[in-house]
Amino acid sequence: MRGGRGETPARASDRRRFAAREECHSCAGGPSTTRGFAYNTRMNRLFDKSIVLACCIAAALGLAVDARLVAAFCLGVIATSLAELAQGERASEAASYAYIIAAVFVPPFVPFAPLALYDIARRVRRERVWVALGIGVAFVFALVADLRGGVLTTRTLLLTAILSIAATLLSLRTAQLEREQKRMRRTRDKLQERALALEARNRDLADRQDYEIELATLAERARIAREIHDNVGHQLTRASLQAEALRVVHADEPGVAVDFADVKRTVDEALQLVRASVHALNDNAVDLSVQLERIVEGARSDGGPQIELEVLAEHAPANVANCFAAVLREALSNTMRHACAQTVTVRCMEHPSFYQLIVTDDGVGGTQTGGRGVAEGMGLGSMRERVEALGGTFTAGPRAGVGGWRVFATVPKQQGDEGR
Repeated sequence: MRGGRGETPARASDRRRFAAREECHSCAGGPSTTRGFAYNTRMNRLFDKSIVLACCIAAALGLAVDARLVAAFCLGVIATSLAELAQGERASEAASYAYIIAAVFVPPFVPFAPLALYDIARRVRRERVWVALGIGVAFVFALVADLRGGVLTTRTLLLTAILSIAATLLSLRTAQLEREQKRMRRTRDKLQERALALEARNRDLADRQDYEIELATLAERARIAREIHDNVGHQLTRASLQAEALRVVHADEPGVAVDFADVKRTVDEALQLVRASVHALNDNAVDLSVQLERIVEGARSDGGPQIELEVLAEHAPANVANCFAAVLREALSNTMRHACAQTVTVRCMEHPSFYQLIVTDDGVGGTQTGGRGVAEGMGLGSMRERVEALGGTFTAGPRAGVGGWRVFATVPKQQGDEGR
C-alpha cells in the first residue's frame, strides 16, 4: 500500500506508463504543434514569393502593358497560389509546369516565370528531376530565342534570368530549412518522449523503493514485537509469579506481604504496558495489501486461474486484516478445488464506516456442482464465524444472471478500531 492507497507496484507502474504515454502524445507532436509548424513554413514561402513577385514586376516594367501581360501576371499569381492550396503534389506541379510551357511560347509570360520556377524547385523529387531539368532547358532556349528575336528587352531578359536562378536557389534553401525544422521537431519529440519515460521510470523506482522500505519497516516492527513478547514479557511474568510466591511465603508478616503485593501490582502493570506495546507494534506490522498480495501470489504459483487483485484501503486494524486474509485464503481454495474458473477478481475497499472484501469468479457454482452448494460446509462456516465475530456480515453464493460464485464480507470500522 503505497501513496496512501493499496495499489501494488506492478499496477501502479502500468498506470503511470499509460499516463506518461498519453502525456507524451499530447505535448510532443500533438495536432496543435503540427498545425503551428505548417503555418510557419507556409508564411516563410509566402514571404519568399512576395519578394520574387516584386522582382518580377520590376523586371516587367520596361514592357508595354497590354492584355497578354496582365493575363501573364494574373495567371502567374494563380499558378503559385494553386501550388500552395492544392492538396496533391501532382496538381500543384502541373500548374507550375503549365506556366513555364506557356512562357516558352508566349513571351509576356517570361517575366513572371520565376514564380513557377520557385514552386518547381521546392517540390521537385529525385525521380522527377529530369522532367524539371527538361523544363528548365526549354525555358533557357526560350529566353535565348526571345533575345535574338527582340521580342523582349535585354534588360527584362537579363533580370528574368538572374531572378530565375535566385528564385530557384531561394526555393531550395527554404525547402532545406523546412526539412531541418522537421528533423529537429522529430528529434525534440523523441527527446521529450524519452524524458517522460525516464521520469515515469524514476517515479516507479522511487515507489518501489518506498514499498521495499515499508515492508522492511513492518518486518522490523514485527521482530521487535516478538523480542519484547518473548524476552521482556517472559521476565516480567516470572517476576510477577515470584512476587506472588514471596507474598504467600511471608503471609504471617503483614508488612512484608504488603510490600510484595505492591511489587506484584507494579510488575503486572508493567506487563500490561508491554503487552499493549506489543499489540500496537503487531497492528502496525500488519499490512492488509501485503497479506492479500502474498495470498494471491501463492494461489497464482499453484497454477490456478488468473487472479486480479485491487486493494483500495488504508492501513486496516490487525484483526480486520487477519480476518480478510483468512476469508480470501479459504475463498481461493474453494475456487481452485471446485469452481474450474478462468478468472477470479478480488476487491478490498475501505468505506467511511466499514471495510469490504468481494471475491468473484466465473466458474461453476450451485447445488449441481456438489462442491460449492448452497448448504454451508466447514469452509463457509469458518469464514462466516470470523466475519461475524467482528460484527460484520458475510454472504456467499452463486452470482445471479452472470454465473460464477461471489463471496461478500464487510466489517464495520467501529469494531475494527477496537483491536488497535
